[in-house]
Amino acid sequence: MLTRFNAGLERFFYLVGGAFFLAFILCVLFQIVARNSSLGTFVWTDEVAMFCFVWTVFLGSAVGYRRGVHYVVEVLPASFARTNTALTLLALFLCLPVIWVLTVNGWTYAEMSWRRFSFSLGFPMFYQNAAVAVSGAAMAIFSLELIVATAGRLFTNRQVEDRE
Repeated sequence: MLTRFNAGLERFFYLVGGAFFLAFILCVLFQIVARNSSLGTFVWTDEVAMFCFVWTVFLGSAVGYRRGVHYVVEVLPASFARTNTALTLLALFLCLPVIWVLTVNGWTYAEMSWRRFSFSLGFPMFYQNAAVAVSGAAMAIFSLELIVATAGRLFTNRQVEDRE
């Protein structure tokens, strides 16, 4: 059940992050065309581009975390399957304090942003800064699934034994 929920959440983040990335590209493109033509300068494009960029980065980092492609270092060859699985489990546990900081302090930072407004559009900066906490919360949910699955592989014989 958690795997299905996380798959849906990952897909949602992937699509929304992709939409924000497309909006970011279009906004920057519009900014370039406007500055190099007689349209002039539009101040709001900087803020919209930054908003889209922040959400793209944080939604993408949550997706990358679930897929196990964000920060991966292979220390031992693939033939050490059990040891690599144990190291993966250790790495997942070592990520938890960072995820805690992203979630808790990200939310605190977002809440402090209710009284800060964007210069040209006038919307509360909360909507941009909440991306950190949303990403952290998603990573926490993804961690549950990843830890259970990795521990299951480690403590049951669902993998090739080490040839150490």
